Amino acid sequence: PAGVERPVVHVDPTTEKTDGSHRKKLTTYLGIIARDNVNVTFVNWKEFPTAQKDLIWEDIQVFELNVECYCNWLY
Repeated sequence: PAGVERPVVHVDPTTEKTDGSHRKKLTTYLGIIARDNVNVTFVNWKEFPTAQKDLIWEDIQVFELNVECYCNWLY
């Protein structure tokens, strides 16, 4: 929502490891998103529907991330 400050999580583009006071919240949030939105029958992430990946990416935007790092990983 407008006016709401997003928790900042720094992502190292080389190692893709997170840093910052909100990194544990992000990890927990990603687990919940995966559990609720990703069917375990998908063996390969590349086969997962792009439209669903887009919805997941929108959900993750409650955090402020280094976008270029996660876009490469997400798609």
